[in-house]
Amino acid sequence: MEESRTDNNSGAHQNKPEGQLIKSPEGVYRLLRRLQSKHTPLKLHFDSVADYYTSMVLAVNYKEGYFLLDEVTPKWGDELMAKAIPFSFDSFHDGCKISAAHMQASGRAVKEGSPIYKIPFPTELQFLQRRQFYRAPIRMSLEIPVRLGVKVPPVKRDEYDNIIPQNPTWAHEGLLRDLSAQGCQIEVPGDLQEALPKNTEYTSCHIIFPNGHLIDLGIAVRHVGYDENRDISSLGCQFINMNPKLDRQISFVVTELQRDNARASSGNAISAPASELFTPPAANKEKGKDGKKDETGKNQERNEPNPALPEKISIAEAHTKAVGAVRRLVMQLREKNPLSIKEIWEVCDLLLQALEQDRQELILYTRIRTIGNYLYEHSVSVAVLLVDQTQHNVTNPKSRDKDYLRNLMFAGLCHDLGKGLIPERIIGKGGDLTEQEAKVMHKHSLLTREILSRQQGTPEIALLVATQNCERLDGSGHPEHLKSISISPVGKLAAVIDVFDAMTNGRSYKAGLPHAVAYKRLMGMQQQLELAAVQQLIKRQGLFPIGSLVSFENGDLGFVKRQNEDHQPQVVRLVYNKQSNQAIPMRDVDLNKTPSLGKLIGPDDPARYQLSNDLLLDEL
Repeated sequence: MEESRTDNNSGAHQNKPEGQLIKSPEGVYRLLRRLQSKHTPLKLHFDSVADYYTSMVLAVNYKEGYFLLDEVTPKWGDELMAKAIPFSFDSFHDGCKISAAHMQASGRAVKEGSPIYKIPFPTELQFLQRRQFYRAPIRMSLEIPVRLGVKVPPVKRDEYDNIIPQNPTWAHEGLLRDLSAQGCQIEVPGDLQEALPKNTEYTSCHIIFPNGHLIDLGIAVRHVGYDENRDISSLGCQFINMNPKLDRQISFVVTELQRDNARASSGNAISAPASELFTPPAANKEKGKDGKKDETGKNQERNEPNPALPEKISIAEAHTKAVGAVRRLVMQLREKNPLSIKEIWEVCDLLLQALEQDRQELILYTRIRTIGNYLYEHSVSVAVLLVDQTQHNVTNPKSRDKDYLRNLMFAGLCHDLGKGLIPERIIGKGGDLTEQEAKVMHKHSLLTREILSRQQGTPEIALLVATQNCERLDGSGHPEHLKSISISPVGKLAAVIDVFDAMTNGRSYKAGLPHAVAYKRLMGMQQQLELAAVQQLIKRQGLFPIGSLVSFENGDLGFVKRQNEDHQPQVVRLVYNKQSNQAIPMRDVDLNKTPSLGKLIGPDDPARYQLSNDLLLDEL
């Protein structure tokens, strides 16, 4: 098999690179983290040595640009690694080949009797979706339209400088039938064998996903087949004029299609969340085609609660839809398109129902972050926590006011909307911001308030939360440097929740803090954050919050999946044993029924063991 063949010449696979070469430190970090999180074995080949060896990635340090390799097997590979003999590796992850060459160990240590090695980041990683072995098919029930030869007319504006909508034109329209990193197959009605010669190139081809996301790339038609019975032409196409950004987008879609097929074939499609890409936005049933008011004159952007929601919903799907709705809102803002505020109100109803139906499962989904979705997932998490904390506070007269809670959910979902207009180099910066960058970042709350104030039906509480979540009791916050007496109670609560969620959830460039550490820091911020709101948060979420890592007497580590009525861990997913320093077969245990674990010792830090709570999403 090709997977088990490696050229003896360490530079052999550089003669004709395939796939995508990842050269940025961020890209290298993300791929190495994939290998680490899934415990993917690496096949090592040392220069001038015929044998192959095996190891695994133990840790990845983005800031200092190195990763740690586990001991090499067979054991005589230790001598080669210790002598810093140059090596290359191949690995296979989710149908993709990840490989690198020209690496050397820069350090060796012994941990619990086994050697580990420090390896500087490779200058590039080769990432190949192996087309000859796998093309991601599209299930027949999933329609992904494709338009070939798209021509967009020049922008026209009216006398008030508003853009006049104009429809683009295209040469052919069909459906995507499969996709790989290098090309795709498109089915188009009719016989195009003569009308569309082989090697016809289109500089603009639109692939349009059910959630409205669009990829625009160039393609060359390499093959045209025709099925008389169906009157369908099948076009085999190769992507042209690709750039790293498009490569990443296509690779992401291929991965999502793989998951979609696994989901559809697993028989567990209801409990497994559908990809955001393949989830269409909610239909605008009440709103007319012209987007105007209905016959009563009431503006439809400020929706009433939807009484037609089903009695029981999928919590995972509700969370996925909410993240997708926030993402679409940010994309519309960046592209200067009208904002689909109606969809945000619809997911408010979904989240409120999910919170009432199974609070703990919804909280679980809000505790997990995925690369590239931090802003949207953070917004959903803040919204859910705002409502959850308010409902729990029986001294608050609004704790059972459904309209108030709905407005509060809306406020949380939209509280960071202005960040969509802040440059990515500032939003995603790993280190401290410069003074100028901080000034730009601090503008996001005023931008959010301005954007929301222009939308019909925006509740006043959303404007308060947009800015006051960034204010601090001592006046050190922004944008208006308000002091305690000037900050509303909901603003003080939003500030605590925003800081808590940011502290405890990791981003691409850093890990989140353990909850115990975050609690300690929050308690130490009494000059900036309201102590009563911090204490209320800790009481409601518990000392061992859902999604946090806990340690047991026998050395097992597990993520908290459910709590009992006293907010103590009840169901835990075991993933690792720190005495053997190895991953263990994952299993969910009820602590009331599993005495063999021994006593719960306390919280632990997932980063110490290179663990991520996204393991809670894996099916057992």
